[in-house]
Amino acid sequence: MSNEPEWRDANPSTENLPFKGRDVIICIVGGIAFGILAVVGMRIRPVGLALGIFAFFAGISMLIRKRQIKNKQALILTIFGFLMLLANPRFGIVAGFAGYFLVIGAIGLVVFGLFKAIKLAWELGKFS
Repeated sequence: MSNEPEWRDANPSTENLPFKGRDVIICIVGGIAFGILAVVGMRIRPVGLALGIFAFFAGISMLIRKRQIKNKQALILTIFGFLMLLANPRFGIVAGFAGYFLVIGAIGLVVFGLFKAIKLAWELGKFS
């Protein structure tokens, strides 16, 4: 390639770009998936209960293990599962708020991912 003994990135501030791109994808795809699962889970109660139980216990186990998993993602999954469990039995006003927070949270994840994508594109534009 070149006569340099070791290839290095010319701009050290771009070394963590793959991690930033992965965070963008996780936020956008996770928000879309949570939105679809929330709508389907609230319409079909047995599926919603199964999804809620699975998501809640998967999130709890991810928080306990802490192996190569970010706590933020495990916490979001745990909260999603808990809200799915609250939204399904339809006990009064709590179910309405739980469903509302599920949909708002899914939309929030997508918007947060889009903001991260715009910020990443801005950073890449500055360096080129």
